[in-house]
Amino acid sequence: MIQSLPQLKAKKYRTVREDIVIGLRAVAFMKHGTTTQVQIKTPVGQTYRSDCTFIGFDGEKRLFFSLPTENLNQVNQFFIEGYRLAVDAVSDEGEGAKVRFASKISTVLKAPVNLVVVELPQQAKLIQQRKDNRYELNVKGEVPLGSRRLSVNLTDISAGGCGFSFDAIAPVFEKHHQIAIQIQAPDSDDCFVLSGQVENRQQKWGMQRYGVSFDRGGLKHCEALIKRLVYDGSHYIFNPHTEDAK
Repeated sequence: MIQSLPQLKAKKYRTVREDIVIGLRAVAFMKHGTTTQVQIKTPVGQTYRSDCTFIGFDGEKRLFFSLPTENLNQVNQFFIEGYRLAVDAVSDEGEGAKVRFASKISTVLKAPVNLVVVELPQQAKLIQQRKDNRYELNVKGEVPLGSRRLSVNLTDISAGGCGFSFDAIAPVFEKHHQIAIQIQAPDSDDCFVLSGQVENRQQKWGMQRYGVSFDRGGLKHCEALIKRLVYDGSHYIFNPHTEDAK
């Protein structure tokens, strides 16, 4: 049954909530195949940051990550058994939560595959960044990039922002990058511009996935867009029965 998307009201302030969870529970929020940020600190205080792909958990006490493929000299210098590291992962669960924990490198493998094994932490921080309800979308959009346009998929929307994804070979948008996602209504000349800034980024299954917080203009267009969307049983889509379609 087709249902209209509920009216969303943006909140003026966003509350960040932190919960301490045991390490085993934190792993449940980490999806294999996603990009995580790793920071390693040596015994003499040197630090190194890099993105690693979370491969999985063995069900006991070990987490597995891929080794970076760039800057091999630094990889060899910092990925050493016994070194402390901090992991920062963005989760699909928990309404866009972040998972943060400190641990230690237990094993580094370079054959037959490049792999770093990390001890399961005793506890982790689960940081809930989004308190607004999130609604799954199936809507196409475009982001202007100079002389070309990048096709993106709108994956979800809330009162304060949205998520979108695209093929991983496209350019990378860094945090705080100003962005404008243009969405053309399929049944009229209406165009909705969801503008704001990038808040988080992750790579999963060959796709770049981003979270965006709206600015004032983006919020205004968001309110207009949601009036045109209905639920088709799995996602919100453009209403196929609007008066404009007649």
